[in-house]
Amino acid sequence: MDDIRTRTGLLNQSDAARFLGIPQQTFNHWARGYERGRPLLHVLPQPIEHRMATVPFVAMAEAYVLDALRAAGVKPRKIRPALERLQREFGQYVLVAPELATDGIDVLWDFSKTSPEGEGLIEGTTGQRVIREIVTDYLQYIVRAEDGYPAMLRLRHWAPSKIVVDPLRSFGQPIFEESRTRVSDVAAMVRAGEDFEVIADELGVTVEDVRTAARIFVGHAA
Repeated sequence: MDDIRTRTGLLNQSDAARFLGIPQQTFNHWARGYERGRPLLHVLPQPIEHRMATVPFVAMAEAYVLDALRAAGVKPRKIRPALERLQREFGQYVLVAPELATDGIDVLWDFSKTSPEGEGLIEGTTGQRVIREIVTDYLQYIVRAEDGYPAMLRLRHWAPSKIVVDPLRSFGQPIFEESRTRVSDVAAMVRAGEDFEVIADELGVTVEDVRTAARIFVGHAA
């Protein structure tokens, strides 16, 4: 994955968290690491200008999968030892490896039951089958390239609008899939006070898409 997916920053951490529907503080912890552990995401080095894009496509996909694991009961702050074990088998970018939903879940589950470091990794009320179901549901929104790793990410949180992140389109900025219009461009017109119907007509999106952009960037659907 030594290509545009790993080497080119698309968004800053604030915008990445916003588009993924993940709390800002949570995303920051994953990107910067915890007191007792290294970062869980492969972000780029932080420059002096903190608003610059340091989140490449691979980190967006990794955060998306971490969110799925969290929904399944896996505790991200305790996942590092398990990920290191998986990395020995599947490589550096294990969170987005094609094997995650098969062998990877088995390793996570076994690790939580047999390793002292894995204590509390998975909630006691959550079984292996449930974890696999939740992660598999999330992974259907990841479009993979020929090498098996992610090439495009569909943002499930903003349905029914179809928003995608594709590092090969619009410089990796989130776009509405059908019109290829950048979400940020729609939001800019919302902030300027334009009528939703006018925005939709001018940019070739639906009124529902305009409302979605307003929720993402403005915080509400006016």
